[in-house]
Amino acid sequence: MLLRLHQAAKLALASLVLLASFELGAASAPAVMPPLTAINLDGKPFRFDAPGLRPAVINVWATWCPPCRNEMASLQQLAAHLKQDGIAVVALSVDTDHNLVREFALKYGIKIPTPIATTPRQAMSALDVSALPVTLYVDADGRIVGRNIGQRDWSDEASAQEVRRTLSIPRGSGR
Repeated sequence: MLLRLHQAAKLALASLVLLASFELGAASAPAVMPPLTAINLDGKPFRFDAPGLRPAVINVWATWCPPCRNEMASLQQLAAHLKQDGIAVVALSVDTDHNLVREFALKYGIKIPTPIATTPRQAMSALDVSALPVTLYVDADGRIVGRNIGQRDWSDEASAQEVRRTLSIPRGSGR
């Protein structure tokens, strides 16, 4: 009996995780991308509203998060798919050790913008992030129009199509 109860609890937890990973356009997501303070890997201030960074896919991640590390290469591929559409892909780190982020980016050849939140807890709170990784879709007006919770393989064209649809941007628009 105890074994069945344990298995039922595991199944219920797995179902909740699965449902959460497919959440898109969460009601609790902020309507507008909040002002965040972050720095580039070179230590200079990073602005999320800088020219060329909207519309954007913003992945919130950390080096200590295995699913986050696993999806980094595919985010790099997503950026290549979306470049012609003028959609930026940004990997916002919520690490407290900036050197770990720099080393990770160098070791794995991460070329997408990889700012580091100067106050990780505040950034996660402002973005309504309670688990990692979370990927936000931010439109040209700075509104968060969708989100993906959990690890994902972003490398295929279907993922790029979903991003374009969510951001209402036709393929090859070169915004």
